Formats: sequence, C-alpha cells, structure tokens
Amino acid sequence: MPNEAPGYRPYATNGHWAMTEYGNMWVSDAPYGWATYHYGRWTYNSYYGWVWLPGHEWAPAWVSWRSGGGYYGWAPMGPGYAPGGVYNYPDNYWVFVGPEYLYQQNVYGYYDPRHARRYIRETQYMNETYVDHSFHSTYYYGPRREVIENETHHPVQVYSVSNAGSPRQTNVTGNIVQVYRPSINSDTRQTARPSNSFRASQPVGRPQEISRNEGSSQPQFRQEMQRQNNGSASGGQRSQPQTVNNQQQASRPQPQHIQEPGNNRQQTNTQQPQNNEPQVTRQQPQQSQPQQRQQRQQSQHRQPATQKPQEEHVRR
Repeated sequence: MPNEAPGYRPYATNGHWAMTEYGNMWVSDAPYGWATYHYGRWTYNSYYGWVWLPGHEWAPAWVSWRSGGGYYGWAPMGPGYAPGGVYNYPDNYWVFVGPEYLYQQNVYGYYDPRHARRYIRETQYMNETYVDHSFHSTYYYGPRREVIENETHHPVQVYSVSNAGSPRQTNVTGNIVQVYRPSINSDTRQTARPSNSFRASQPVGRPQEISRNEGSSQPQFRQEMQRQNNGSASGGQRSQPQTVNNQQQASRPQPQHIQEPGNNRQQTNTQQPQNNEPQVTRQQPQQSQPQQRQQRQQSQHRQPATQKPQEEHVRR
C-alpha cells in the first residue's frame, strides 16, 4: 500500500508512458516503481485504497488496453487476470486520453473522469500481445507506434530497455530506458516477504469501485495509520520537557560536593546560584557535621574572652 498523496493511481500518476521494443512501458518516478509497475498486479479496496500484490514475471506494464472513438485507455490488471482475457473491473479503473496526450509527462491530467462510461461504450479491448521468450512472459503490447504516428502526424520515439544493476528510480537517457529487472524465483513466493509486512486486519477481497473522494482524502486505513503516528508523536512531545530538563541540568555547574575540596571555600564566596533553583541551593553547604560542631565549640570558647572585660568593668 503506497504511502502517496490523495489521488494516487497506479499507471496514472507519478510517471509516464514510453514506447519501447516490448511495447508501451510505464516509466515510474517512484524509487519502488521498478517492482510495483513491472511485477505483480494491482487492486482497489475501499478500506485500504490501492494495494499491490507482488509477482515474479516482468512486463513493461501489467495493464489492459482499450481503443476506439479517438481514445486509448488502460487499467491495472488485477490478480488472476492474464493477457487476452476478459477484464470485468469497475469502469472508473480506466484512464482514457487522446493519442496526442498518450506520451505526455502528466498524462493523467488530460483524462476527464466525467465521461468514463462513454469511453467504455465507445472502445473495445486491444488484445495484441508481446511474447518475451527470454523471460517466458506474455503481456499486452498496447497501441502500436505506426498507429499513433498516423493519428497524431508526429513521430514516436522507440526506446530500448536496459537492465540496471541495482534497485533505483527508472531513468531515461537518450533513447534508453534503464530499469532494474531481476529474475524472480517463483519458488520463494511463500517465504520471501518484506520485514515490515503484517497480516491485514480486513480481507482485501474482490476489486471494488474507486471511492469518489479519492482525490481529496486518504483511504480509511491510511488515516488510521496517520492518527496512530500522530498519537505516538504527541506522546513523544509530552515526554520532551523531561528530556529538555535533563539536558539543562547536564549543562549546569556540577554540584559542589563532588568538586575538588581545595576550591570549595573559594567557590562558596564567588559562585552565585543560577536561576535560584532549589537543587543548587540545597547543595551549597560544604562542611561536614563534625566540622560544624568543632566550629561552634571554638566560637563558644572565644565568646567569654570577649565578654570578660565588660564584666570586670561592671564590678569596678
């Protein structure tokens, strides 16, 4: 479940189409696009939003195509569907644009969802497929280059697909599309999963119609995750004052009873308490109890000596 902004749609936002030697390929702007748009399937759930199901077969794009009435349309293929089959998904899974906009960077911006049902009525499935013998895969080719050129009267550039050495964002350099294209071992489907995966609290089930407020708010699951994260963040902020106090206390002068004894008397006369804090005031006494008793005894012995001249003067 991609953590994207409201209005996210696979094979529609954050990417564009490019004609390649394998047919029409989705070039994603996302760093995870090499996996989610070339392996596996997509489906929609009203609670989770768009959900990606991993797969082990590579394709330039796992979508189904339609054409007619001067438009081309595509929709993400769901789990269990194969090229050449009947696609019985909700109408609002489809995105339709004219041929002149098919290879634009912001292709989704040229789609008018208000006429989705009319587009469906005026178009038919495109069942042309491409067989990739190296990967033993078959997938939809989409509209051909010569057809688009005849309709738009503009040349269509054909890109070669080059394998990138590591997972990264798909790049287009010159006439080459570089994409990470590993060979996935299908035997590990039951054991190889991300470390941050978890069991769904609600079953994904059959494909559901896309919510009308998809462009204005996140799906319910994402909102609940956000509330949990905000709760954790607010909890962290409540404990922040204690952290700040500890840092402030660490920056204060050390208590005098653990400083060097030779400097105690001098620091008592010169060092003033900071911020009138009770912790520092309680730490001001420096002498031990035996020393304090000895000092009081000495002062008591000296007191009669100072008062004796006064007593003698009175007797006289």
